[in-house]
Order: sequence, then C-alpha cells, then structure tokens
Amino acid sequence: MALNILSYLNDQFSSSVIDQLARQLDETPPSILKAVDAALPTILGGLANRVQNGGADTIITVLKSGYFSKETTPIEAAQITGTREETQKAVETGREFVGTILGANTDRITGHIANYSEIQPASARSVMGLVGSVLMGLLGRQYQEQGLSDTNLKSLLMGETDLIKAALPAGLSLVGELLEFDQFKTPTGPPTEVQGADHFSGTPLNPNIPKSTDGERQKENVRWLRWAMVAIGVLVLALLIQKCREPQNSVDGVYTDTTSRVESDRVEDRLPTKTNN
Repeated sequence: MALNILSYLNDQFSSSVIDQLARQLDETPPSILKAVDAALPTILGGLANRVQNGGADTIITVLKSGYFSKETTPIEAAQITGTREETQKAVETGREFVGTILGANTDRITGHIANYSEIQPASARSVMGLVGSVLMGLLGRQYQEQGLSDTNLKSLLMGETDLIKAALPAGLSLVGELLEFDQFKTPTGPPTEVQGADHFSGTPLNPNIPKSTDGERQKENVRWLRWAMVAIGVLVLALLIQKCREPQNSVDGVYTDTTSRVESDRVEDRLPTKTNN
C-alpha cells in the first residue's frame, strides 16, 4: 500500500506535540491545532500544485542539495518540540522549504492561516516551518535511501489531491484559490492505485514511495557487491584453513611428504655391503 503523506503528517502532530508547541509559542492548544490542521493541506496542496506545473525537479534539487541534511532534518514532529532551541532550529530549516513550495504567496497564505486560527503571524510562520521541516525530512530520506525521483513525487502527490482538497478548512477557501486547488488534475482510481505500490514496508522511516529506476539499480548493485565480498571472504578463509592443516617440518616450515620413510645414516651404515667374488 502506498504512503499517504497527509495522514502521516497528521499523525506526527499528536496532542502532546500540540501542547508543547502551544507553550513554546505562548498560544492556546486549540488555536495551534487549528493552525496545524490548516497548514498541513495548505503546504501539501502547494507542493502538489508546484509539481503539477513542472516544478517537481526543483523540489528534488532542494532534497539533493546540501540544504537538506539527514542528520539535522527531523522526520518526526516529536523530535523538534522538546526545547525552544530545537523548535526554532527546525522552524528555520523548514521555512525556506515552505518558501520554495508556496513562492510569492507565502506571506499572504501565512496571514490567512494566522487569522483563521486566531494566533500571531509569527506563531503561524513557526507552525508552517515545523510542518515544512518534517515534510522535507520525510521526502529527503526517500530521495537519499530509495531513489525518489521527480516523476515518483508527482505520481505520489497527484494521487492525494482529492484528500488534500477535502482536508482544507472551509474558512480558508482563499488559500485554495491562491494555490489553484480547482485546477488539480486528479488521476482516476483510488490514491493507492494511482500512486502504485512496491516492495517497501509502510513504516515512517521506510514508507511505500514508488522507487525510481536509478534507485532500484543502485540498490541491486549494492546487494550484488555485498554477496560478492562475502563469497570472497569465505573462499579466503577456506584456503587459510587448508594451508594450516598441511604438514610442515619443525625447522623451516617446508612442506614434506610424511608418507615416505626416511632411513637414518646409522641404519644405512649397518646394512651389509655386497662383495664381488
């Protein structure tokens, strides 16, 4: 079953994460929850709109650049709301990614979300930055580990456009207009059929994102190399064991034939000699 990004992101912002975030931003938990519920379909809708209009390669370029770091970009929201410093670092990481997705509409959309959820604009920017950071962590790992391509990304998002449009709160219709939600060309069939399925288990760290041909080839090469190294290691070990079992003399380590009998000089001296009559 293919990954549902919207569902995955919703699961990341649990009640405990919302409470921690509300305390750090000095807002109420219900207001932060409204902001998160608005930010998730907005950012994913903006991403779907961008890839549908030929911008998927730009997103992949961001994921392959030094801007994304597997070590510093979180994949779970709980990783970035423990302290104010962690939250701020994640906000800064995700803010540029959100800007890449929403473009010139970023500030207007942030203002709409702040008004809808009744929080400060700075708090709305923080919420959107956190969502962007977790989204970039998820997609970035899929690019590095599974070979996510621009074609795969477009297929994945286009399979979720109906869900994204339905998740956008009614009070944010202007956001839907800015992001041209009505222009989404949703493929026919259920999301998982449109997106396709593959061998991956549907876990947060390894979700079912369609794999590119290059990614498949790279993983196959790694597997073959690994088995080749194991076979060579077993062969070398067998040769060493065989060599150690071969008999050696105690003086110079030269291999000798232990099946032949060697007569000593003393025995040879005792043998009778033939005389000529």
